[in-house]
Amino acid sequence: MQRRTLLQAATAACAAPMLSGRTALAAADPGLPESPATMIVPFTAGGSTDTSTRAIMRKVQENTGLNIIVENKPGGGTMIGTSQLARATPNGRTLALATNNLAVNETLNKDKLRYKLDTDIAPISMTHRTAHTLLVHPSLPAKTFAEFIDYAKRNPGRITFGSAGIGSTNHLCGEYLKAEAGIDMLHVPYQGISALMPDLYSGRVQVLFASLATALEAVHDKRLRLLAVTTAKRQAQVPDVPAIAEFYPGFAFSSWIGYIAPGATPRPLVERLSVELNKAVRSPDIQDQLIGFEPMGTTPDEFRAFLKEQVAISARIIQTANIHL
Repeated sequence: MQRRTLLQAATAACAAPMLSGRTALAAADPGLPESPATMIVPFTAGGSTDTSTRAIMRKVQENTGLNIIVENKPGGGTMIGTSQLARATPNGRTLALATNNLAVNETLNKDKLRYKLDTDIAPISMTHRTAHTLLVHPSLPAKTFAEFIDYAKRNPGRITFGSAGIGSTNHLCGEYLKAEAGIDMLHVPYQGISALMPDLYSGRVQVLFASLATALEAVHDKRLRLLAVTTAKRQAQVPDVPAIAEFYPGFAFSSWIGYIAPGATPRPLVERLSVELNKAVRSPDIQDQLIGFEPMGTTPDEFRAFLKEQVAISARIIQTANIHL
């Protein structure tokens, strides 16, 4: 089957908020909420998180008949959309997408939060995740990860690494490596990846800790060099690229996507939604669209434990690097 990017797969879906599919209502199924349901995406339409969610929601609708409307509520580092979710009636008819931001905000935006993660949010499933990668501009005189670290140690503060903004996954991943490797790089925040990429391609910034999907596209164009992946083990898509953990044991960082409900949502409903989301993300046609992503499909309890771990990891990186807005 021909591989497609997330954007190509979901271009048509972004034009219409109502997802098409079977029209049978899910009200007849006591384990599912009454149609329609709203899925809040706390990002603008068209990005990889938005398009992957639209694809997964179409599959859920196809499998269950539950009519799902995707509603984009960007802003506040995902806090606007998450706050709306937390205030919603806990009947399963309002859900939301969650990413690393949910954990990061517990430290970086602690004083601005209008919800409590432990009580106002019910984790459903962490459905998929992607490795980050170390991408460098060819002008940087390092062709391997070891050479990169050596160059960085010999040239403290001279390497610039870009990110989608302060507290973004690109930023935290870079700060994580700085702390582990004992190197100094200059962080250059942008207003999103789309604003950053032209400067990376031109060499104005030299390094990006990008998602695997972004890296695969950039390396295919031969405009950037891929030196390492940030997961604990090497990735099947790029088996010759080492994992940073091979040099710094225990190093692991990834971007993840999951789904949440209001905190008081009945447990049987949360569990049923988890089953349906996991079934959708593991279907072959959806996996074919999630290039660079690894399907996970956790239980609600596993996702809650994972979130607790992610909050602690994010806090440690933010505090070590003295990151503040």
